[in-house]
Amino acid sequence: MKIAHSDQFKTFFHTYYDKLKSCDCNCGQNDFSLLDNFRLMPRQALYIFDWKSNKIPYQKGIERMLGYTTEEFNVATLAEYIHPDDGDRYMYLVKITNEWARELKPEPYSIEVVIDYRVRHKEGWYMKVMRQSTIYECCRDRTPKSAMNMLTNISGIKTDNSVNLSITNLETGAVYLENIDQLTIDFCFSNREKDILSCLKKGMSSNEIGLKLFISRHTVDTHRRNMLTKTKCRNVMEMVQLAARLGIV
Repeated sequence: MKIAHSDQFKTFFHTYYDKLKSCDCNCGQNDFSLLDNFRLMPRQALYIFDWKSNKIPYQKGIERMLGYTTEEFNVATLAEYIHPDDGDRYMYLVKITNEWARELKPEPYSIEVVIDYRVRHKEGWYMKVMRQSTIYECCRDRTPKSAMNMLTNISGIKTDNSVNLSITNLETGAVYLENIDQLTIDFCFSNREKDILSCLKKGMSSNEIGLKLFISRHTVDTHRRNMLTKTKCRNVMEMVQLAARLGIV
């Protein structure tokens, strides 16, 4: 019998939760005054996930973005809002992220964890979100106690159904951990199309590309249309991002 994602979520954090409960340090003051003054964009929301109390003690913009009230958006239901097709991979990425954090014990605000996946709006439709997370508070032994999570609706930017993870150093930009969901590539670009794609990545116009490659603007536009058809992308930005993820450019 397949275990529900919400049950997997609870089971995974159970041992960690018990370990943090045994800590007698004076952490967990729940001072969210700085977050109260934090300005969110219209397509953003944030919440604190507290592993020690196993609760979401603070959230902002969730109801505006996803439709759920404070009572409806909680630890018990968090995993239930994830798209069923994304659930297993999301849980896998959450697991390796937390194992990494528990082993290395990074300082608060020193790292950024990014995961993208689909989440269900209260009205029943799904949106693609990017979750940016960082350690919010640590226990006395530097064990991560809570995380601040920023959700951004990226449905208009990223339309494929991959679920990806990256962990980076916020000061240097160094990548600590990366786990990219592999896409099935059922298309290939010609050498000319790759040349055009490289130019598009640099923000060049069709006229500029034509001058650089000694072809007409109309020829460039024809290649661009063919490439969009091949990749099933809606626009050039989406196509360039896809190609970058696949290592083509």
